[in-house]
Amino acid sequence: MSGRPGIGKRAVGLPFIVLLAGGIIGSGRVQTAATGSRDLMIGVKIYERAGDFPELYREWRSLGINTAFVSAALASNREFRGLAQKNKVALFIILPTFFNPEALKEKPDLAAITSEGKPAREEWVEFVCPSRKDYRARQIEYVKGLVRDCDPDGISLDFIRTFVFWEKVYPDRDPATLPQTCFCPACLERFQKETGIRMPVGVSGAADQARRILNEHLREWTAWKCGTIASMVEALAGEARRIKPGIKVNVHAVPWRREDFGGAIRTVAAQDLARIGRSVDYVSPMCYHHMVLRPPDWIHAVVEDVAGAVQAPVIPSIQVGEAYIDKALLPAEFEAALVEALKPPSRGVVFWNWDALAGSADKRDIVKRICAVRT
Repeated sequence: MSGRPGIGKRAVGLPFIVLLAGGIIGSGRVQTAATGSRDLMIGVKIYERAGDFPELYREWRSLGINTAFVSAALASNREFRGLAQKNKVALFIILPTFFNPEALKEKPDLAAITSEGKPAREEWVEFVCPSRKDYRARQIEYVKGLVRDCDPDGISLDFIRTFVFWEKVYPDRDPATLPQTCFCPACLERFQKETGIRMPVGVSGAADQARRILNEHLREWTAWKCGTIASMVEALAGEARRIKPGIKVNVHAVPWRREDFGGAIRTVAAQDLARIGRSVDYVSPMCYHHMVLRPPDWIHAVVEDVAGAVQAPVIPSIQVGEAYIDKALLPAEFEAALVEALKPPSRGVVFWNWDALAGSADKRDIVKRICAVRT
């Protein structure tokens, strides 16, 4: 996602479903008052499955699903890949980029550092420094290997941003309380070298340097760290396409409009969508309205804002079940969210997650009725 409680959990427990418009493999038709009739690609995001792949594909076909966003482990399963090809389901491999608890456990000094001089961690969310050349190189090689070995139709870049637990950032949040990263020695050295901004004599340590940078050089700092993230998107997309020309690239975006929280999509998350959008085929803001205490029509507002910043098709993700909030997401509210998600300029929708959809007959009926069937 970004959205799940833990990557092990989130990578496992926060799957989502995608309806992409356009043309990878197959298409469906949607008929709603909001959208009229138009072609969509319909898919599902899923991290793990305990057997019975044929039954899974039968379920997907009953919903018109023709695209699967999957973990590397699932994509590595030959039976799963073979059935995808047989059923004309396109496979996108989900790639968590800077969320990597395993790497941090092995090498703690890879951790991103906050403006308080502490590792970037909140509950299950913990981030690797985004500028570490050694880590970036390993991630690029990893992606190249997956493309060679699994031959996916696409890659889906997740956690490709700087640290923030956006899933618990609510509308009344003071932007000044949002985290700023990364102020590790590597980032501080690169920032000064690449911008020409030098810290005065006597200003040392992560917290002191962060304070100086944020107070006096926020514009340059924001541009620099946005460039750090965008260059990783460019590198991953470029290497994947070098190995497999025509492979599709999706990127997950924090669901903040350009002016939300004082422009935090750039100043905090470091996602410059205008630049990122030039390197990818789809941008997917994670519009989990119920989770972040927003009304369903907020989803459409986010899509409009993102579409105004990028040339790539915008495909919002919406949640199917509850997360973090102790309040049921009822079928009627889910339906309202789906209708909002499909309003133009949206080019589809992502249902987060498959487990929640599989567990609700009412919500599956809504998907069948609004998204209609595959052709």
